[in-house]
Amino acid sequence: MPRLAVVLNPTKPVADTVRAAVAAAESAHGWEQSLWYETTVEDPGVGMARAAVEDGADVVLAVGGDGTVRAVAEGMKDSGVPLAICPQGTGNLLARNLGLPLDDVVGAVELAFGGVDRPIDLAVVALRRIDGTRDFRTYTVMAGVGLDAQIMSNTDEQLKARVGMLAYVQTGAVEVGRNRRMQVGYRIEGGRQRRTRAQMVLVGNCGSIGYNVFLMPDASLDDGRLDLMMAKPASLVGWLVVGWRVFVDYALVRRLRRKAGRREDRFTSYIQATQLTLEFDEPEQIELDGDHFGQVTAAHFAVAPGSLVVKVRP
Repeated sequence: MPRLAVVLNPTKPVADTVRAAVAAAESAHGWEQSLWYETTVEDPGVGMARAAVEDGADVVLAVGGDGTVRAVAEGMKDSGVPLAICPQGTGNLLARNLGLPLDDVVGAVELAFGGVDRPIDLAVVALRRIDGTRDFRTYTVMAGVGLDAQIMSNTDEQLKARVGMLAYVQTGAVEVGRNRRMQVGYRIEGGRQRRTRAQMVLVGNCGSIGYNVFLMPDASLDDGRLDLMMAKPASLVGWLVVGWRVFVDYALVRRLRRKAGRREDRFTSYIQATQLTLEFDEPEQIELDGDHFGQVTAAHFAVAPGSLVVKVRP
């Protein structure tokens, strides 16, 4: 009989609800008793996911926020074992982009047992640290440097617990007011280096942050490409242009099913590629799927097509 493995973030208050839902689904579907693994501060899920695969799990259910899902996905890369998601975070961005249940533990658990398999891409990044060492990571949604990383690292956790994603808006307003621009060198598909100044650089595997906001309108989880978006405004007017593109133009592109195409001007750059390299004149903060990953001097990104199987709605 098939067996589910559950990788659970024990800090989330739904543990008992998840255990009850899993027990009911086991009985209804005739599966073996599930395996259970709890994440830790030292390991948010990579080792637990690898252990679940090695222990013979047929499906792995990640219960937690974007950080837990990212770590479990990293541990399951190229395994062929499907990942199911019970989203319990603030953004839940991969779940949103996949159209999964967001506030329905029973529904999310049911997809682990009865959902269909969908292969998606993962993004792999080699981070060059200040001391020259390299750190290799995998993520599912977006990496951010500059403004985005500052927002993620400076948002108050207690405020985030009370008001959810609105907490990022407050922090974002403060960070935008600082108008800090970084010097960035970038190479697309190993070509010549180009340079620009930008407040924010995003490298996405999918483009939506929910609520019909598309930072990268052409991005898709299974197109074999990554999407680079750089915001480069130098003034309030520039930020108004960037805001129009993100909240209006890009949303219309998606709604009308048109391609935005490559765009580079003095306000934004939007480029698709299978690999790209970013280099920074000064060390910069970086975030992966909403989690802070310290300072980097460079980062090389590549897409891993179809390297993760996820459970989605039939």
